[in-house]
Amino acid sequence: MSETFNLSQLEAMWVLGLLLGEELPEHAASALEEGFDSEAILQLSICSPNEAEQIHQLFERILAEGGGGKMSKVDALKHYAKQISTSILSDKISPLEGAKLIWRATINSQEREFHELDSFIYAASEMEDRPEDKEFFEKAIREEAQRWEATDVSRNL
Repeated sequence: MSETFNLSQLEAMWVLGLLLGEELPEHAASALEEGFDSEAILQLSICSPNEAEQIHQLFERILAEGGGGKMSKVDALKHYAKQISTSILSDKISPLEGAKLIWRATINSQEREFHELDSFIYAASEMEDRPEDKEFFEKAIREEAQRWEATDVSRNL
């Protein structure tokens, strides 16, 4: 993992079903490489991918030690939208790819009354149907990404 270990990002992805338990030992190993010092992180880093129950318990412990473990699906969606928005604006992913990732996370969450990410979903769905308007929709996604990047999602956690 080349990016800095970010427990809030991992929790958001976990809550949204976008992070598999078998991936967590690798993230824990990266955290150790980055200087995080925790017995639970060390134990998680040496888990085998098939130790699902142990992985889950250790990750829950790591979240609790880090002050997390209580993220709602809506808060997870907001945090994830900010994370993906940053990736869009830094050109790590295309606007369409980012909007599709947010769309998938929204579907996974099953939060039918949460509509704050609908702009991404609309732009992604329309861009596929109207390729001649690609520039227009990419600009709309980037503008929405700028709004989300500037949003303080931590105040809701």
